[in-house]
Amino acid sequence: MNYRVDIDGLRGVAVIPVVLFHAGYSWIPGGFVGVDLFFVISGYLISSIMIREMKLGQFGFIKFYARRVRRIIPALFFVLLCTLVAGYFFLLPNEYINLSKATLASIGFVPNIYFYTISSTYFGLDIATEPLLHTWSLGVEEQFYILFPALLYFLFRKFQSKTMHGVILFLLCLSLAGNILLAPYFTKFTFYMIPARAWELLIGVTLGLGMVPAIRHKMMAQVAALTGLLLIAGSMFMLNEYSVFPGMNAVYPVLGAALVIHANTHHSTLASWLLSRHPLVLVGMISYSLYLWHWPVTVYTKMLDNSRFDSAFIVLFYCLLSVLSYRFIENRYRRPLGNMPVRRIRHELAVVGTLATTGTVIILLGHGLGYRIPEKAMNILLQKPDRLAAVEPDCRVFNEVRSDDLDSDEKGQLCQLGMPNSPAQFVIWGDSHAKAISPALHQAALDAGVAGYSITSDGCRPLAGVYRRHNKRCLLFNNEVLAFIKARTTIRQVFLGGYWRIPLTGKGYDVSNILIADSETQFSSPPENASVFRRGLARTLDALKNRQVFIIEDIPEVGARFGKSAANHFVRQAWLGRENIRELYFHQQADDYQRAFEHVLASLPASRFQLLKVKPWLCKEEQCPLEIHNKLIYHDGDHLSEFGASLLTPAFAEAMQSLATDHDAGAAVSVQPGS
Repeated sequence: MNYRVDIDGLRGVAVIPVVLFHAGYSWIPGGFVGVDLFFVISGYLISSIMIREMKLGQFGFIKFYARRVRRIIPALFFVLLCTLVAGYFFLLPNEYINLSKATLASIGFVPNIYFYTISSTYFGLDIATEPLLHTWSLGVEEQFYILFPALLYFLFRKFQSKTMHGVILFLLCLSLAGNILLAPYFTKFTFYMIPARAWELLIGVTLGLGMVPAIRHKMMAQVAALTGLLLIAGSMFMLNEYSVFPGMNAVYPVLGAALVIHANTHHSTLASWLLSRHPLVLVGMISYSLYLWHWPVTVYTKMLDNSRFDSAFIVLFYCLLSVLSYRFIENRYRRPLGNMPVRRIRHELAVVGTLATTGTVIILLGHGLGYRIPEKAMNILLQKPDRLAAVEPDCRVFNEVRSDDLDSDEKGQLCQLGMPNSPAQFVIWGDSHAKAISPALHQAALDAGVAGYSITSDGCRPLAGVYRRHNKRCLLFNNEVLAFIKARTTIRQVFLGGYWRIPLTGKGYDVSNILIADSETQFSSPPENASVFRRGLARTLDALKNRQVFIIEDIPEVGARFGKSAANHFVRQAWLGRENIRELYFHQQADDYQRAFEHVLASLPASRFQLLKVKPWLCKEEQCPLEIHNKLIYHDGDHLSEFGASLLTPAFAEAMQSLATDHDAGAAVSVQPGS
């Protein structure tokens, strides 16, 4: 196959936005679509080479996979080994264990499957502490290389071109339809898994096999190529991490890449001239190494000190590593000299792969090698509130739900709060956010001498009649909680707590697409979420009309800046000797969620509930600390630590006292900071 310099230029166009996006440049919010361009390019090149060799009778699976190994494995194995070694100096035990698992998945060509099973979303909480997250795309390509050559060879040998093209077109349409239809509901699956990504590579295959008629007129080629560049650029600048992706939004960059490749196949266009400029071609030549290095370097430099290294430094650093990697690793194995036999290549790769694999086994057996972390740093995780509850809550599985409906680990948790062996007078009901703040009610109830329950299930907001498409676990759980409350006449107060942002907007800061529905829903969508949310909350209030109901304002969110565990960030800084930056604040800003939440509450009967504010106890004006007196307020980006929950105890004190003094259950309770 003749070398096409414009393809290397297109590789440059693909990799530059990816690395800039991950480096933190906000002016290119859709830079992640560069990966989709790589898929199209890969499909085009692989199929072009294969069909040419098949027609000449020169194709062989051993020769094909030997080329793929020399192209992919050397640089990948070296980056895996370096990332694993660097993790020894940066990662806490649980993070190091995750890195080891990701390394093994990458060696086994299944990193996309691994990250699908363990992560929230590609843009979620996991990314800040997952140095190998970017290898998911290599998994998709590697799995395609395993499956597609055998299929193409079989079709070429057994059928005519028309039938071969028809089968490939059918598979393309099937994958594309699945991607578009499933993306709003199964975001992770469509992002990571090859059934929903194969169409992008198959678009390139249709070009490589000549299935698309050639563009005869140069002017039409000019228009097609420029249209392709505009689609690519538009995707990079108009999409962002909150866009539903891949889905229909992935069609635009993929179509753009296909138009550019096809238009430049038979004609020299302005686009091909632009893509053939030397600087862009040079970036394209090192694009594989650049892609491999950019994310581990970004993760580790930000762990070291996010404020010290700006984006320009990070980009320059991994560009330098990429040039060295291209020169001394990629070229060494892709174009081996005559004095470097194949046996030596195999031995060297085996040594590097064995070292990486052995390292992961040692880390896994050593439970993350926790001895690396000084005890002083780890003690941050053990800090407790100054005032410990005298009586620990008695918690057990909430087993009201029938065993044939739910697995035991999904039923929820029921905890006895406050005074033991006393009749329950209140309930806090909700998801993991409600669970995280339950210690505040426990302490307030002990102080007042009353008792109650905490009934929670992760991911289940207290919205009656509401469920997620294809998953009615929370619907069943909430029905049983309501039945539990109604059966206990001593319960006079119900506190509703939850991560309200997710069901109301369909998105959290982990950028997951979560759509909810009820019996009135005809078509799920993010705008419809608000209506479903309101109806669910209204049903809950109607069902609790004989109780005093408090809707607990959700806590301010730190976000994904520290990964899944905000506590880990502080431990790491203490470990690295940077305790001076532990006094951190984040700024709570009003956004669409806050306005939407207030609008929903305003539309509900004011006599049915009382809003219980918690932000005044955690923030001063718009500044919210992450730690106070060397004690962590947050466990992760949106859950309070035990100490953080203890700060909210005064917010519930007056409500608990009203139970203790036998106030009227419907009396208004006004709680202000400092009361």
